Amino acid sequence: MAVYLFLAVLALSLAGIVWMFVSLGRQGDERRRMIVTQAAAWSFVVAVGGLLLDVVEGVVRSVAFSQPVEPVNPLVKLMVLSWVYFISLAVLKRRHGG
Repeated sequence: MAVYLFLAVLALSLAGIVWMFVSLGRQGDERRRMIVTQAAAWSFVVAVGGLLLDVVEGVVRSVAFSQPVEPVNPLVKLMVLSWVYFISLAVLKRRHGG
């Protein structure tokens, strides 16, 4: 059951990533470009914030608890960012009438 749930989330995330690249590549009016730019900016903020939290966590674990720094899983990061982009794009489209 967990495998099917993971595969469903993975498929939805991959579809979101493809949709993100398609929406970034399309030409449109200024309002559409503003919506896409703001959604990309929110995704970038979440990406940088998540990486900063991973760095701080790694430093605290290595200094305070003498534990090795665990590597960041890029698939999970990519899935989270695709969901952030999808949600922010949907909210901004609704707010600005795109």
